[in-house]
Amino acid sequence: MKPNYRNIVQKGDEIYLCVNGEWFFYNQTEPPLGAGAMGTVYLGRSCQTQERVAIKRVVDKYANVPSIRERAKLEASLLFRHRNLVEMIGYCELNPYNGPIFIVSRLVQGITLDEHVNTHLRNRKDAVKRICESLYPVMDALDYLHQKGIVHMDIKPANIMIEHGSNIRLMDLGIAYTPDSVSMTSPGLIGTPKYAAPEQIIEPGQVQLTVDKTTDIYELGVTLYELLAGYNPFDSSTREETIQRQRMEVLPDRQGVPKAVVDVLRKATEKQQNERFQSSGEFKMALQKALSAPPSPVVPTWLVMVGVGCLVGIIIILLMFAL
Repeated sequence: MKPNYRNIVQKGDEIYLCVNGEWFFYNQTEPPLGAGAMGTVYLGRSCQTQERVAIKRVVDKYANVPSIRERAKLEASLLFRHRNLVEMIGYCELNPYNGPIFIVSRLVQGITLDEHVNTHLRNRKDAVKRICESLYPVMDALDYLHQKGIVHMDIKPANIMIEHGSNIRLMDLGIAYTPDSVSMTSPGLIGTPKYAAPEQIIEPGQVQLTVDKTTDIYELGVTLYELLAGYNPFDSSTREETIQRQRMEVLPDRQGVPKAVVDVLRKATEKQQNERFQSSGEFKMALQKALSAPPSPVVPTWLVMVGVGCLVGIIIILLMFAL
């Protein structure tokens, strides 16, 4: 990167970015906070206030793809204020069509929800209830986004953070979709395969996505199942097999997870969009009802054995009389 562009300036190892009239900077030699397929996130600061922020640089090969570039700008422009969403500050670019693009947001520090579940909730007697309740704030955040016409499209445990030990925030709107955002026209899949709904698969020649708010509900259902069961039911050794399982398979029963809860998750992950819950609020209410339902009666093993023995005895007696 060359120095002294109007909005992006390099001084030694530090990169300075002007976002909506305010300057931020980060040191590109310091270890990043995180990295993914779409970009690398660095710890940055405001030049004016020294407030710490998160600065994501979109990977160069993607920054020059028009559809991805537009989605990055969309993410940065979602200036919503909700306690369970990351607050965006804006984006910075050299020019509107190509070259580096940076997204600046408020810094969220904490651990991912799956880390929290495995560390603090997995072995509790009320683990199922507590794990389900931990996703209620995410459902509220999704309702808020959906009312604004935004579909997240990448709900997964790694994109849900717990900060300060309590507040939950939904992260990474990098592939969010709105009805007027740029459509994808190349085959593939938008999102993360082992969580993605069938409609996120882009077929050859397809020019318009059919995703809607129920797409997020599907992903949330898979996410919650994984948190409860301890594994992802659709995950496979290859991307293609994972996608095929998403298309064809339903969530299996899981020991330790009440059938009423699994039934709710199955409805959330129906393959047909119109058969799922039609809002996150509806999903939340069904889950609360399932959790409050009395557990199915468990018949003691010894009683089952006695019953089987009696049945066998009756059959033998009947056969003797028949002879």
